[in-house]
Amino acid sequence: MLKKRFMMIFFVLILFSLSACYDAHEPADVSFVSFIGIDKGASDKYRVTVKLYNMRQNKDSGTLGGGAGDNNKTDNDTITVDAPSFYAGVNLLNTSIPHELNFTHTVVIVISKELAESGLVGEFLAPLIRYRELRRTTDIIVVDGSPQTFIEKIGDYLGEDAAGVFENLLYEADDTGFFPHITLNDFYNALKSTYYQPIAAYGAINDFNSFAREGQKWGGEFKIPGKLYAGQIPRIGGNGIELLGSAVFDDDRMVGELDGHETRMLLLLNGNYRKGIFTVQDPIKPDLIIPINLRLTEKPRIKIYLNGDKINIYVTVKTEGDIYAIQSHINYEDPKMIGMVEDAAREQLVQGLRDVVAKCQSMNSDVFGFGKHALNKFATIEALESFDWNGRFNEADIKITAEFKIRKTGGIINSYPLED
Repeated sequence: MLKKRFMMIFFVLILFSLSACYDAHEPADVSFVSFIGIDKGASDKYRVTVKLYNMRQNKDSGTLGGGAGDNNKTDNDTITVDAPSFYAGVNLLNTSIPHELNFTHTVVIVISKELAESGLVGEFLAPLIRYRELRRTTDIIVVDGSPQTFIEKIGDYLGEDAAGVFENLLYEADDTGFFPHITLNDFYNALKSTYYQPIAAYGAINDFNSFAREGQKWGGEFKIPGKLYAGQIPRIGGNGIELLGSAVFDDDRMVGELDGHETRMLLLLNGNYRKGIFTVQDPIKPDLIIPINLRLTEKPRIKIYLNGDKINIYVTVKTEGDIYAIQSHINYEDPKMIGMVEDAAREQLVQGLRDVVAKCQSMNSDVFGFGKHALNKFATIEALESFDWNGRFNEADIKITAEFKIRKTGGIINSYPLED
């Protein structure tokens, strides 16, 4: 009997503890921060921008969710403050915002190129790792210009809210390879590392000035797509912002940029490339092209040899692809001809890989993660740190080879030449 009473009292106490809601907040009482911008400040060290996403309950509505009408509304607002740190900025913002700021749904942290080049990124971002509300899956991008202006330009598009629009845009990295998908966790781990360096997606506002409305038409010269940086795509209309290329860091200081094509080569070398349309120059008619959907068949094979202070790196990149079009209508589907396309693609691929390695070595930044494959060459962490991989990456002798095979030729098995 005593045991039964004890169990009843125990379960009653459990029920009371589970029903506590003293620290709960209604969605209408919270301002969710979708975007954070970081720049150098004028009246203080940092300029912190937040874009708020606040649910407002209509007075005539009994609930906040589930309705298809206009009862549930959202407010979007962008606020900027100068402060000595992120946390000080949040406190200052709370003096004018009548809701508690919540960072659990923050999509991206936008860093200005000026701040990135000043070497202050690590000082600002490292404390954010301690902040429990901010998820480590939050993305990191560097923008050319003001983060405040960039964030203000992010707006609703095709019926989606701004946060949803940008989140979907970030995942286009997997379908194009023109920019990397880098999270706060990725960036912070690279900042701490002594054997590889950080990168971030590169963004900008496109003012559409690169779009030639008039003038001489294109002359037919072969041009590799993606040899541009964010803000330079010749287009008009659509979203005003774009992501293209990547920012390269040496420790917490940005030391250069890679364009969209170079970023693809980088992702192929570090094994994070998924797919994208690779444009190959026609071997017989060089004024025409052959679009190929390129993908990795396996992670790159990387071998590191240390001979005293000398670093030798051997990399093999294995790829395959499907032909999407043959502008010349030459029958490259023929087994006797298909090797010409494979050779042209392989040659172009190897050249691109070697060029991006040479560029990053000139910046002394191992953004490829080659140093990860050298860890087993050192008996202790002290020996690794004493070797100073990051400081000596520019001295490495790197040999790159590539393999490429055509797997599919699309819905046409024989191309027929056009009549003159």
